[in-house]
Amino acid sequence: MNRILLHNIALATALLSNSCITRRATDFLTIPNRAVDGAHWEKEAGVHPQRFTVVASDGIQLSCLILEANPAVKKRGTAYLFHGLGNSKEQMLPTARRLSDAGFRCVAWDSRGHGKSGGVRISYGIREVDDARRVIAEGRKRDHGRRGTEVIWAYSMGTAVALQTLPYLPEVKAAVLLAPIADLGGVIRYQASANYHGSLTPLLPLVRADIRSTAGFDPNQVRPVDALRLTKCKLLLVHGGQDRVIPPSQSQKLLDASAPGQSRRVLIPGFLHHQVMWELPEKTQAEAVQFLVDESKPRWLR
Repeated sequence: MNRILLHNIALATALLSNSCITRRATDFLTIPNRAVDGAHWEKEAGVHPQRFTVVASDGIQLSCLILEANPAVKKRGTAYLFHGLGNSKEQMLPTARRLSDAGFRCVAWDSRGHGKSGGVRISYGIREVDDARRVIAEGRKRDHGRRGTEVIWAYSMGTAVALQTLPYLPEVKAAVLLAPIADLGGVIRYQASANYHGSLTPLLPLVRADIRSTAGFDPNQVRPVDALRLTKCKLLLVHGGQDRVIPPSQSQKLLDASAPGQSRRVLIPGFLHHQVMWELPEKTQAEAVQFLVDESKPRWLR
């Protein structure tokens, strides 16, 4: 009798432990930390963007901003900036400042569950694509000048949203994607195998089921790579060679799935995940901005 009791206790403990680990993994993947340092980044970039709010289909309010193109240069068009997991629209302001100086009007927003936007859990595009389309539509209404060419700058989680939005945005001609995601399931499998000696891998079916029940989406169905066959947008893929969050194989998968001449990949040796956002070499950043400038020109001027 004691052996049976001990066995049941051990089994219950194991199940409870697995359940706790599973929920922690689900929360880690779908409940981002909120960045609250917006004022710092405005000061850092030396800009004063316009603010506006967009209401999502489920009533969530999305906090947005516009930074107009530098009036000292000819306006080229509009750049849409998609931030990464746990980041904010204000953290994109230094990049927006640089794009503004190159002639791009910039529109950025806090993705749901981030910054000053509503919501708690994220879905890597399942709901965020419609959010992005609403923000972009409102941003266009607020553009009273010549619209010009539209382009995208995105990082990490934001690349998943941006890629899945592209089929709905034929006006967007070029996108710079930093540490891009090709398929979320592949990223999660990599994380499980690369950490804790692979001990989390057996729990992946439980994590997947928990994400479906608590966050309302199947992570294995988040496949931005599939959007490539539905867009002609030119892509510049920038990835850190030592990225341990989103492995470089993800950008390689996007490159392999691209049409001939559609994508180009820049692999930065030794760079970690966060470094492509926060420590992008000046040469690479200048190359990325120039890529958007070149793709915004009429074809006969390129």
